[in-house]
Amino acid sequence: MNIPKIFILEESSIIQKGLSTILLEKNKDFDISAWDSSCDWEHMIALKKPQILIVSPIIYKNNTKALQTLSEKHKFSIIGLIYSYHHPQSLIGFDALIQLYDQPPTILTTINKTLQNQKKLSPNINHSLSAREAEVLKWLSTGYSTKKIADKLNISIHTVNAHRKNIMKKLDIRTISGLTIYAVINNIISLQDV
Repeated sequence: MNIPKIFILEESSIIQKGLSTILLEKNKDFDISAWDSSCDWEHMIALKKPQILIVSPIIYKNNTKALQTLSEKHKFSIIGLIYSYHHPQSLIGFDALIQLYDQPPTILTTINKTLQNQKKLSPNINHSLSAREAEVLKWLSTGYSTKKIADKLNISIHTVNAHRKNIMKKLDIRTISGLTIYAVINNIISLQDV
C-alpha cells in the first residue's frame, strides 16, 4: 500500500502542528513531515520525496523557481496554505488551495482530490505542466469553456486563463486544436473524449 507523503513548508510551528494533527486525526495513513527551520528546506524536500507539498504563498513567492524545479524533479503537487489575502495572480502556481479557516473535512477533500489527480495524470505525462495545468488542459481539450472549467475546478475565470496562458507557453502550442492533439498523444484524454 502506498502511503501518501505530505511535507508542510511553513514557518509557524503552531500552524504546522495544527495541520498535522488535523490530517492525522482524519487519516492515520498519511506520512506527514514538516520543515524544521534549522535545516535547509530544499534538502528536506529532496530527502522526504513528498507527493504533496503544503506551503504558504509568501514562502512560495520568495522561492518559486526552486519549488517548481523540485516539483518537476520529484513529481509532487503544491497546495497553497492561505491565511491572509493574496492577489489571485499570486496563487496561479498552486495545484490546490487550503484556507486557514477550512474545516477538517474540506482540507482532507482537497488533499485527496490532489492525490487522485496525481494518479490520473502521472502515468504517461512527459512534460513540465503542474497537476492543475494538466487538469485545465484536459477540460480545455474536451471542449469546456473557460467559465465551465472555472466552475468545475472551483477557481476563478482569471485563474483558468492564466493556466491556459502558462500551458500554451510551456508547450509552445498556440491553438486549442494543437492542445487537444497534445492531450490525446500524452494520454491526458482519450480520442473518445474529443
